[in-house]
Amino acid sequence: MSNTEAMLIELPHFLDGTGSLTVLEGEDKVPFLIKRVFIVYAQVGEVRGQHAHRLCSQFMICSSGSVEVVTNNGKDEHVYLLNTPNIGLMVPPALWAQETYLESDSVLTVLCDMNYDPEDYIHGIDEFMKIYGGRNGR
Repeated sequence: MSNTEAMLIELPHFLDGTGSLTVLEGEDKVPFLIKRVFIVYAQVGEVRGQHAHRLCSQFMICSSGSVEVVTNNGKDEHVYLLNTPNIGLMVPPALWAQETYLESDSVLTVLCDMNYDPEDYIHGIDEFMKIYGGRNGR
C-alpha cells in the first residue's frame, strides 16, 4: 500500500444462526496499535470529517448503514463505500477524508493510532492542498 492512499481491509467475520461477529485486533488486521476509538452517528446526507491528519492513522468501519468516504492525497481523489462491518478502510496520515452518511441510522466506528491532538488536524482543504497538492508520492 502506498502511504498516500487509503486501503480497504477485510476483517475476520463469523456468521451463525444467532447472528454475526466481526473481529478488530490492533497490529493484526488493524495495522496499528489502537490508542483511541470514537463512534460517529449522523443523519442521511450529512457530511462529516472534511479534514486530514498530519500524523494520525485512522481505520474506519461502518458498523451500521452505509457511508461514502472520499479521500484526496493532494493529487488523486478516491471514493469508497463502507456498508458492511467486516470491511474497514485504512486512512493513513496526510490524506484528506470526508464522509457522507447515505442511510438513516448509519454509524461509523473509527480507530486511531494516536490520542486526540488538535494540532494534528488540517481543517481547510486550501491549507491541505498548499501542503500536499500536486505531490507525486511521499
